[in-house]
Amino acid sequence: MTGLSANIITSKNRAMPSWPRCTVDYYYFGMDLTQGAGNNYFPAFTNDSLTGSSLKIDTQTPTTAIYYYNGQGVQVTTGVWNGGFTVAEAWSDADQWVAFYMDGVDNKLYCLVMDYSPNPDKYRMVSVDKDGTVVLETAALQNTNTALSNNQFTQTSTPILYRVGGVDGTGNFRFDKDGANTDDDDAGTPYDGVRLEINTSGSTVNGVAANTIVETTDGFWPNNLYHYSALPSMMGPTANNIRGGPDHIFTSDYRLLNSPGGNLVNMDTAKMVWETQWGLHCPFVPNTTFVNMKALPWLGNYHFHPVSSSTMKGGVEFERAAIHNFMDELAVFYGIL
Repeated sequence: MTGLSANIITSKNRAMPSWPRCTVDYYYFGMDLTQGAGNNYFPAFTNDSLTGSSLKIDTQTPTTAIYYYNGQGVQVTTGVWNGGFTVAEAWSDADQWVAFYMDGVDNKLYCLVMDYSPNPDKYRMVSVDKDGTVVLETAALQNTNTALSNNQFTQTSTPILYRVGGVDGTGNFRFDKDGANTDDDDAGTPYDGVRLEINTSGSTVNGVAANTIVETTDGFWPNNLYHYSALPSMMGPTANNIRGGPDHIFTSDYRLLNSPGGNLVNMDTAKMVWETQWGLHCPFVPNTTFVNMKALPWLGNYHFHPVSSSTMKGGVEFERAAIHNFMDELAVFYGIL
């Protein structure tokens, strides 16, 4: 795999890159090459003493409790893990899970949750650790942009969380909704995107006070540019400020198209490719005719999983640096970097 640095020099002899090698950094209970939308297991906290422990997350229903198991499949019952960690235990007003980020340095599962009882909805960032202790990391924010209404973890249109700088344990979180118009505070075209800047630290960062969430009012695309088509949830940004990701596989016979479809965008220039072939030799093997997918940022990796009623097999976990490098190579191939 070719390493890429910032300010990359493009080549006229581009070749579509192959997917990086998947990784299995952890053994964990429930680890299985069949990924079903209602039955996904992820490696648990790196600082626990339970070898092979895991978290079970329902990636089909955004209200189901999260369960914690040791390596023998016995449910952990410490703190809120007793009987499963519910969204109401995360925050008494919360109705559904919106996004997750498992931080391997903080040893916390960060959970962005939503209260959709008021209009517009309210967001709050919380966390839980191996001991089942919940922390309300931020105050609640009632969003103004209706594009942020009713976002669910189980939808490809719902963003994934990322940390500024891309390093666990440091920096603000961001939640970037591409399909949003900040001029009209709605989900209509044209799109300039709306961002939630989430500060879980004890000090002011990026102009955001500690333990608060701020909603941007002027979008996040460069040079006041707008888009007609909204992009699904995006990984990144890479060292070259590329974001994007795969969101579907068209066919259950992966030999016909050994790659998913996806999107890439250069966040410096706003040049993009949309619903295009996303690399060669993808290790995902779809079980159903049309697989919807997204990634969870998990212990320094990206852990892919199906959403809706999709099912897939194959290697699903990749090092974050390897995926970012692959995205940069794809951007070179498509001429947007």
